[in-house]
Amino acid sequence: MGEKMDRGTDLMKGALAECQKMEIRHARRGWCQECICCITKSDFKYYDTTLNNDPDNNSGKKKVALSKEEFNFCCRCCIGPCHSFDMTVKAPSLPENHNNAEIIEVNRPCRVPMCSCKCCCYQEATVFSGDSDLGEVREAFWCCVPKFKVYDHDDKTVYIIKPPTCCGGVCIDCCTEGAPCPHGCLMLPWRVYNADADRTNGDAPYVGKMLKIPKATFRDTFNETSYVELQFPDDADPARKGLLLGAYLLINALFFEHSE
Repeated sequence: MGEKMDRGTDLMKGALAECQKMEIRHARRGWCQECICCITKSDFKYYDTTLNNDPDNNSGKKKVALSKEEFNFCCRCCIGPCHSFDMTVKAPSLPENHNNAEIIEVNRPCRVPMCSCKCCCYQEATVFSGDSDLGEVREAFWCCVPKFKVYDHDDKTVYIIKPPTCCGGVCIDCCTEGAPCPHGCLMLPWRVYNADADRTNGDAPYVGKMLKIPKATFRDTFNETSYVELQFPDDADPARKGLLLGAYLLINALFFEHSE
């Protein structure tokens, strides 16, 4: 769809060019660390699972990136999902302090909490790769169902992201992926639609999605690692995949991280 963007670092292009499906593992701070406002950082690990059709076969998972959340201590403790953060997603094969290890960088400012019919201070994040501005992810105006729009570096809308809906588009459909709460985990997916999609409600065709992966056993419910599957559109170039990866990090902070 539309013109391809030849932007971003060579590392980003190498990591995302052939990746169509990614598993993201988020090792969060424990409940005790949250209660005492421990400054421990959350760890993210990113695996290319394009060739892995068997979820129990780890040999088909290739680790392509990792990141740690850089945040303001007071904001993280006091305003939770609205806190500002900077996150640099880096190649795992290079030292953490290597100058050229960056795949993408996500900058998220502090904004007013998500709410319907808001007219300003929308949630947003800007995505960079090296010296290139890939674009932004912004909360759009919504009444019943939250919605985000993804913009390229020219401020042109390229994707719309929102949960699946029912009842004529006024309610979130929590059962599209089966049981909505296996092992204490809300399995609400976020679907990616092309910017020029005729409709985005009900069973409208979508081109990608973000979905929490159910935990395998009841015991896993009590660990602090969450799993998300990110499926990229078939025609997305590395720059747009980088934008969607930045969109995941914003949506994770607002929804996935607090759904267990």
